[in-house]
This record gives sequence, structure tokens and C-alpha cells, in this order.
Amino acid sequence: RLCKYAHVQPGHHVIDVGCGWGGLMQYIVANYPDAQVQGLTLSTEQFEYVNRYSDPRLKVALTAWQEFLPTDTKFDSIISIGAFEHFASFEDHAAARHRDIYKQFFDWCLTVSTPEGKIGLQTIVIQRAPNSISELRDSRYLLDKVFPGSALPSISDIQAAIIDKYEIASVRRIGLDYARTLAEWKTRLIRNQDTVITQYGQKLFDHYITYFDAARRCFETGYIDLFQTS
Repeated sequence: RLCKYAHVQPGHHVIDVGCGWGGLMQYIVANYPDAQVQGLTLSTEQFEYVNRYSDPRLKVALTAWQEFLPTDTKFDSIISIGAFEHFASFEDHAAARHRDIYKQFFDWCLTVSTPEGKIGLQTIVIQRAPNSISELRDSRYLLDKVFPGSALPSISDIQAAIIDKYEIASVRRIGLDYARTLAEWKTRLIRNQDTVITQYGQKLFDHYITYFDAARRCFETGYIDLFQTS
């Protein structure tokens, strides 16, 4: 879906902002003949892992998007999955700097892409203020223990950031899908409980149980959602 949202075509130059372990990059070169993909990551482990593919169609840079500018060609398609929610910190939100950061990202997208370039964006978004102690407790755990240093954007933050730059053409909300994913992760973790505790300890096992439960509840209540857009 995100490839379709970004209008990826055979022969396209695509950039994956926050490329992780390269799964999307591999999908693109496998399904779009002659496509080339540039990944960006801040993780040394991910950088080294993607480099081991030894595929000339795949390139990866260990750098933030703010520091990356293409030297030879501009990109036809931009895709970012699960990175946008980490661009602005809790402190940025508190100081009302977050929308400026999001605007800078979309300005950067214009700089690195062709005039016809499209974006496929997936990010977790916050839908409203917490309306119970349970939601407040869950969100605090996720911010402090799972995703420190980041804060979720709202849909209105994204809308404000793209003014005079991009238009939203398609939207899909899949938060309940993510809730199911979290439940499945927990089931598999419990299934392998003895192995996990032996290798990593009870404390880490308990942390992931709490993380999966807290995040699942946040998606199920609609406090947060998963947003895909072009």
C-alpha cells in the first residue's frame, strides 16, 4: 500500500527514511524491475545488516534525514514507515517546536525529490488527550520505557506541516490491526517464555509484556492510531 501511495514504478529511485533492517527495500527491488532504493538509518546494526545484502540496487546511509542530500539523482518516491513519530521529542512538543520540525522534513522531501515525487508515510498518531488514569499510565510507560525521547504527532500536526507543500490524497487508519499485532507478539513471547527468560532475564520479559499490553490498550481505545497516507 505504501509503495502505491508513493507511486513507486519500475526504474524509480526510491528513498526509505528510517529503513530498519531493509525489508521494504528488498520488497521494492523484488517487485519493481530496475528500481533502486536508498535507505537511511541511525542504527549501526541496521546499517551493517543492510550492507550485507551486497545488492547494487540497495544503498544505505548511516545518517539522519536532515544530513542527507543526494549527489547524483533525485528521488521519484519517498517512503517512511515508523520514523516520523520520532522526529520531534517530548521537549519539542512542550516548547511548540514540533510542527517546525515536521515542516522541515517536508521541505527536505521537496529538496531531495523530483517535481512529481510522491510520499508514502506511515506513523503512529495521537488522537486525543488521555481520558482515564489507565490511559495516562499506559502512555507514560510507553514514553518513558519504550520510546524515550519521542512524542507522537497528531493528524493536525501533519496537515499543518504540509501546507503549500503537499496535499493528502489517500488515508488509511489501521490502529486496530496494530492492536492485533501486539496481541500476537505477546502470545508468541509467552509461548517462548522459558527461552527468553533464560537468555535475557525475567526483567526484560516482564518489560515486553507490559509494553505489548499498554500499547494494545491504547490502540483499542482509540487513544492512539496508526496512520498511512499519501
